[in-house]
Amino acid sequence: MQTPSPEQMLEIARRVHETFDRPRRWHQGGWGRDDDGDVIEFDGGFHVVDNDEVRHPPAFRLATPESPRCFCLGAAIRIHTGSVLRHDASNTGEATESLCAVYTGLAGIDTGDRERDAADFEPHLNSLIEWNDSEERSFGDIRDLAAAVLRHLDAQRR
Repeated sequence: MQTPSPEQMLEIARRVHETFDRPRRWHQGGWGRDDDGDVIEFDGGFHVVDNDEVRHPPAFRLATPESPRCFCLGAAIRIHTGSVLRHDASNTGEATESLCAVYTGLAGIDTGDRERDAADFEPHLNSLIEWNDSEERSFGDIRDLAAAVLRHLDAQRR
């Protein structure tokens, strides 16, 4: 998996920021939902499971105000990384991790314990998920961090 270029990182951050345009687009306690309201899963591939337990690609159409589409911050980063790099979102580990390192760094999230855990292959993503799912987290926190990362990457590119 390639490491995203500075331009790609900026595009991913822009898309993540745009994802959280309203509070109902933010999700806690899971990856999120697609445009049909189905729960998004990443285990063994990026998919949703229908009522017959059959896996399907998530339904992502034009995000309308009525759409139930919502993501946690980690899912938004993973999905947009896959889209920008043109890879299946469940196979973007290294690239997603490099993006998440920017988010955890700017948020001041301590990833040290996870980085020392040999079983944790995505310490920055997993730390960000834990941060996202914390009870004290708010949509404002997510929106502020997404904007800070966008500004940071834009300033680095100049």
